[in-house]
Amino acid sequence: MFPPLIARNARSLFISCGSLPLATLFLFFFLQASSAASFAASSSNEASHPATTGKSGLRVSNFAFQCGIGDTQDCEGPGGNSIVWPSTQAQPGTLRLHDAGTHWSTIDEGNGVYNWTTLDQWLDLIAQHQPVKVIQTFTWVPCYLVGAKQCLGPPTAPSGTNVPPGDLTANGSPAFNAFVTAFVQHCSPNGNCVSKLIKAYEMWNEWDINYHWTGTMEQVYQMIAPAVAIIRANVPNALILTPSATPDSDTAVGYQADFQNWLNYENEHGRISDWVDWHVYLSVNSTTTNTPEVQWEKYSANYLAILASTPGWETTPWVDTETNFNGAPPPGLNYTCPAAQYTPDDCTGQIVRWQLLHASNGARGLAWYKWNSTIGLNSQYETAYQYMMQYLNAGTFPSPCSVAATPGAPTWTCTFTESNGTKALWVWTPSESGMNYMVPSGYADYRDLKGGKTNVSASQIITIGVEPIMLEAGSVH
Repeated sequence: MFPPLIARNARSLFISCGSLPLATLFLFFFLQASSAASFAASSSNEASHPATTGKSGLRVSNFAFQCGIGDTQDCEGPGGNSIVWPSTQAQPGTLRLHDAGTHWSTIDEGNGVYNWTTLDQWLDLIAQHQPVKVIQTFTWVPCYLVGAKQCLGPPTAPSGTNVPPGDLTANGSPAFNAFVTAFVQHCSPNGNCVSKLIKAYEMWNEWDINYHWTGTMEQVYQMIAPAVAIIRANVPNALILTPSATPDSDTAVGYQADFQNWLNYENEHGRISDWVDWHVYLSVNSTTTNTPEVQWEKYSANYLAILASTPGWETTPWVDTETNFNGAPPPGLNYTCPAAQYTPDDCTGQIVRWQLLHASNGARGLAWYKWNSTIGLNSQYETAYQYMMQYLNAGTFPSPCSVAATPGAPTWTCTFTESNGTKALWVWTPSESGMNYMVPSGYADYRDLKGGKTNVSASQIITIGVEPIMLEAGSVH
């Protein structure tokens, strides 16, 4: 989407450590590490490959957030020169570094000089908040690599542009290779190193909209493929995400064709990605949004259908690394739920419903952009998010959530197994009017998003609404 501009922090300069020999790049270019499809678990109780089926259940890393500078409500500290980790009870297990002061253009000042100030703060904070998985997102080309007239105004990060680097050839960009080498080999003065703490790499942000990239799809691949080899050579258990796609595509061929073309291109020119990555907001326009149920069928289901039907990609893990109600800056919604459309309870429920739709369909994560300002600083949202994490942690979905056209309003259900083996059933209706629901046989209580537990019995009529509840079977003995 369209992030705020980010101010340059105080300078702390270090020199590049050089780049890998060409032979090494070509060797790693065609290799995929056997353990690359994981975040490399940082604790024994955190599965590196969170799953929605089988024995391995959902983990805290399935709940993800963007946290950055440029907004005092989004983790920027006083004065703009520091980062403040969210102090919320809910602590998502994956951090996505985007609009966080770790852009290529923000760090790379040219001539082998890199500004590591903000990255060093992140590394130290990440080390203090283990276990947390981290995704670095590459985006914005430094202005020194393009023509003077190609960097005159937005879209931009500090000294950045959406124009392909001037040194890009079919064999890559030497400047990008040097930056990625310096990045993955970097350690903060306190000894906290990228190679240990940042395992996942979103190789470019939203390549299919001109706001972030004006070059071709082929040029994106040419630029990132050698960089992938560098990452794999320096980061044990590195996880490579495809450049993220978005339904806002303006390439003239449509977002589904863009997505299909990227998968085909990797098949034809060398597979470099471990996971597939896309961004779906709930946006309709700058002031209105769709419900999660509508947006799922409109966009996310199409991405999944393409993934499942493309040879070689059918079972590839996928993740949505950027979402929110709406990404339009003021005078738009500015990452808030539209109060003119929905009640506070509906907004709260939509956060959980969006997560349930993703998790039950196999997503390895859902990352909220500006999580802290949207969810963390809203006590009703944050409480619901915390209990959602608690209920889902280490549980499994045997199948996707489904909808029934019940009288009055649709009813959504998701079969679920809790971490202790208890059979459960998530239930809601997207209708703000609510509706009656007959408790199926075998369920003894339900849990709500405020932490409450209510006893029920088979065939009892209860009221369900926009905030999902989780019906539970009797205790497992």
